[in-house]
Amino acid sequence: MNKLLTLLALLVLLTFIGCSDKGTAGKTKGTDSTHAKEYITKISLQEPDRALAIIDTMEMNKEALSYELNYLRFAIYVNGFSDMKMAEYYGKQVLKDSVELKKDVKCHFTILNTLADIANQNSQYAQSIKYAKEAYDLAKKNNVKEYEVSATEALALSLIKLGDDENGFKLFAEGKDEILKSLDQDVDFRKVNNAYSFVGNYMESLMTAKRYYEAGLLIPDLLNITKKMEAVDDVMDGVVEYRQLHTYGMLMKYYDKTGNTKESEKYLALIQKSQLAGTSFVEALVSEHYLNVGDVKRLAEMTASIRENAVANNDTLSEFFVEYVLDYEKYISKAQGNYREAFEKAEVISSVKDSIAKRTNEEDGARLAKIYETQEKERLLAEKDAQLSWHKGIFVVVAVVLALALVFIVMLLMFNRKVNRRNKTIVSTINQMMEKEGELTRLRLSDDAKNVDPDEMRLMQSLEMLKDDMPMDDISTALGFTDAADFAKKFYTHFGIHAEEYRKWSRQLSEQENTGVKEAKQMRDSFISSMSHEIRTPLNQIYGFVQLLTDPNIQLSDDEKRQYNDIIGDQTRYMTRLINKFLEISEYESNDEPLPCEKVSIDELFDEVNSVVPRPADGVELTFCNSNNVAELKTNRKGLSRILLCIVGNAVKFTSSGYIKVECNTNVEGNMIFSVTDTGIGIPMGDEERIFDRFYKVDSFVPGPGLGLSLARVIAGRIGATIVVDRSYKDKGSRFVVTLFN
Repeated sequence: MNKLLTLLALLVLLTFIGCSDKGTAGKTKGTDSTHAKEYITKISLQEPDRALAIIDTMEMNKEALSYELNYLRFAIYVNGFSDMKMAEYYGKQVLKDSVELKKDVKCHFTILNTLADIANQNSQYAQSIKYAKEAYDLAKKNNVKEYEVSATEALALSLIKLGDDENGFKLFAEGKDEILKSLDQDVDFRKVNNAYSFVGNYMESLMTAKRYYEAGLLIPDLLNITKKMEAVDDVMDGVVEYRQLHTYGMLMKYYDKTGNTKESEKYLALIQKSQLAGTSFVEALVSEHYLNVGDVKRLAEMTASIRENAVANNDTLSEFFVEYVLDYEKYISKAQGNYREAFEKAEVISSVKDSIAKRTNEEDGARLAKIYETQEKERLLAEKDAQLSWHKGIFVVVAVVLALALVFIVMLLMFNRKVNRRNKTIVSTINQMMEKEGELTRLRLSDDAKNVDPDEMRLMQSLEMLKDDMPMDDISTALGFTDAADFAKKFYTHFGIHAEEYRKWSRQLSEQENTGVKEAKQMRDSFISSMSHEIRTPLNQIYGFVQLLTDPNIQLSDDEKRQYNDIIGDQTRYMTRLINKFLEISEYESNDEPLPCEKVSIDELFDEVNSVVPRPADGVELTFCNSNNVAELKTNRKGLSRILLCIVGNAVKFTSSGYIKVECNTNVEGNMIFSVTDTGIGIPMGDEERIFDRFYKVDSFVPGPGLGLSLARVIAGRIGATIVVDRSYKDKGSRFVVTLFN
């Protein structure tokens, strides 16, 4: 009887087919009216094959999401075919599409809970507990009390089957009041059905455990739920009658076990008067009653009737026939003393079970073939989609490459303008210095031009001559002085500076002028050279692989296409990151004003950096530690976070073993300092400042353009901080220190 009741419980699961209303209904607009959830629901019990065919067509036309279609298949195999193995397969397929499924809590819960019921029916109790716990956690996370209670049913049943009666019955007892309380609100078929299943299984489990007193306390609740089900409008045909018979059968069994013959006969009469009298379900209930009360004669009559119906319906190779015909016939033979006949029945039972097992294996093979056929269809659809997306991807990649090249050209122009502005600043500075030189030459001149004497005029002429390498004797002779000593004496007396010192100062000034212009030119040339190299390499790769992919004369395998697409994607992302970093540096360099400050939680800052920074190599431990008593600091959150990301990101790149430690502390001056210590390759002596130059890398084989530390120093200047390499750190690796001044 338990198997019949389990099948009956699964039969009414058709109501959960509507959990994907939003997805399926939304996609059926403009399609065949039969390609809708309501129509599939309507025909799924009577015409399950046709329902599956419609779903296949919907899949080909992409009229619904993959998980929604597999969900419909799952429901049809549960309700239309009662094929729990195929239902289990499609249920697991739905669970694979976790991204879409998790958006639909009702659908997700129903799949998990039903898989738990199926596993319980198949005696896979550990698997049932796993699914039930997942369903319970999902319901609790979304605060759906009704679902929580429903999930405990399969969990309790499995625990009891595994021998843990105490916890199993405890779960039933805790959930009963909650599920009955839900019936005091708006009542629909789903709520009543869940309540009936919960209380019915609770009572069945108590009777199996021979806890009849506790089972008897549930009788009023079971009768009340059965009555409520009769009043519900949206119940499927026949369900109310089956539930009534189920209730009568349970009560008849209860009174059989407790010896209350009067009450037992009362419910037997109600069962025999039912509209379903004569069906296998009713005959099974009646025969079980005669078995419980030991009425061998009537049991034999009923068993003969069941056998006759089974033979007429060609249903002699089933578990139902074994349990309600062959097992009972063996029992009857023993009760009548026909042990030889009982032995023969046992052999027949063994033979029939072997045949059932063989047929089950054949059915499993057919299921596997059907699953393979479905997977093959899915594979062909996926390949078709992949080809379309591949062609689209090629056009997208070409467009992205052109866009990046345009951005690169714009950035070069912007940088060139920036260099020109710097050159103008240098020239202006030199002009100011030349003006100071002119002022120096006029230090001793009289305000009145008429009072200028000949010696003063000659000394003014000497200023230009001293800038060259002309000897002092030649200068004094050319200007008409007695000798070099006479010239030097008069020069010092007039200008207050020795002639040789003035010559040295002039040369230094000239060298500074030339150096400033040269540095600006070198800076521009270095930038253009480095950027050209960094951009040209990925562009060449992208261009080469795009040619390979688009050349009709070159035949490539799917693996090669995927590999080349991956390379194009990687190089495109690399160029995007490179340009983003330059834009970021330009943004921070465009203004010298301090960035706005705010209160920043150190722990939250560390969590943010830890969640974004790339994961270190296996075996490398990355830790964050706030070693002072200060929980917050006032600074620019985005700027400080970016600085730490640059430094920690470098540490991850260059550290293959050991640890990376990020620590916050306060120095003796009361300034907040952040240190990043690693056990990587370290910083070569003399490169402490070079590493902050653009494009400079300690190890040229490590991927990346070498802009991180340059960006970090630019940002540090905007938030009132400094970044240095701690040379007092003598262990393996390096330590960077960021100091935020009060």
